[in-house]
Amino acid sequence: MTALERVDRAHTSYRSGARGPGLLSRMRERRAQREYEASVLAFAHALRGEFREACTGLGICHYVQVAVGVTVRTPRVGEVRPGPPLTFTVELLPGQEPGDFVRKENAPRLAHTLGGHGLRVEPLAGRWVRLVVLQHDPLCDGFGLPSLTVAAGAEAVILGRTEDGVTLGHAIADPAHLGVQGQNGSGKSAFCYGLLSQLAAAPDVLVAGSDITGLLLGRAWDDTAHRPHQVTGTADIGAHAVLLEDLVAEMDRRLEAIPPRRDKIEPTLATPTVLVVLEEFPGLLRAADGLPKPKRGEGVPLGDRIRSSVLRLLSEGRKAAFRVLMLAQRFEATAVGGGYARDQFALRLSFRVPADSLEMLHGTDARHLGQEHANAAPGVAYLSGLGRDCERIRVPHLGEYGEYCDRLARHARRVHR
Repeated sequence: MTALERVDRAHTSYRSGARGPGLLSRMRERRAQREYEASVLAFAHALRGEFREACTGLGICHYVQVAVGVTVRTPRVGEVRPGPPLTFTVELLPGQEPGDFVRKENAPRLAHTLGGHGLRVEPLAGRWVRLVVLQHDPLCDGFGLPSLTVAAGAEAVILGRTEDGVTLGHAIADPAHLGVQGQNGSGKSAFCYGLLSQLAAAPDVLVAGSDITGLLLGRAWDDTAHRPHQVTGTADIGAHAVLLEDLVAEMDRRLEAIPPRRDKIEPTLATPTVLVVLEEFPGLLRAADGLPKPKRGEGVPLGDRIRSSVLRLLSEGRKAAFRVLMLAQRFEATAVGGGYARDQFALRLSFRVPADSLEMLHGTDARHLGQEHANAAPGVAYLSGLGRDCERIRVPHLGEYGEYCDRLARHARRVHR
């Protein structure tokens, strides 16, 4: 029997002990209370020892030279509460940060030593923090998307929930392009259903873009104010190129109209934030490149026109209130218009992908996460950006595709006649 199990047993005995006016009942109650308090003290003592050994093994400690050799100082454990969940306070050593406990190379091992799945750290006063031992993967729990929309592009939409229970939001008016990758069935399209359904009603947001699948920007957008700025399907690849070139022309007009002493356009009802959605962009490029090339001097190939327009939107769109949301199964440089294009995405999400694809979008620091993430459940993604290191999140689940259509029918901004 583990120390924690002994605490639970003593606590159950104490809570279920007979209470009454009789002397025997009071003696049983006091004995149960003493046993419970003794078990808590024993558990706290055992936890301090395990925590010290784990910190030493993970290098979350100081090595101090003394006369007889080297001694090890580890963070001091204060109050221990068996829970659930198990929580205890820790005093950091000089030079330590709360994040030292929840780094990807430390958190799982420290949590497993303490009998849990993960850790959450909560800063307290001074150098003190509270560590919460999570008993199961919090991202296994469902995360339904509430029926909500934002009233303006400056309001944050829900992106997902982190392992420590924090709900992350992002305002589409903030200067950041979004790159989303993932294998088929990993949840990237479902994530975008939730994202676009939250934005569809905002009067200062225009959802434009290209969708060769005809689903993300499908028939549910008919009769909305956004539809004239969208192209779907593969019947006319040239229409995708024309749309993107028209968006670049609008961006140029905005750049020329930036007021004196300003360096960017502020979104308004007249000049909304334009979210350019590029669903399965590598597929669009493959379809364009597969068409016959024009003869020399008779025009530019469709693939080159599309790449050029997207590169301009990525590199210059921030000042003109243009944001790009690109979806791909793999953010390989040749598949998304080049390494320069890939580097422009400040906010990046990776659903289930192989390790090399994760590193490709999030950098070398994410490679050690790849083996685990290659088998991630649908709806679980790694996110980097928003001033945060690469971390796992659970994106909100909207429901079936029909729910996406229903929300657009209820909330999407309509054309005023």
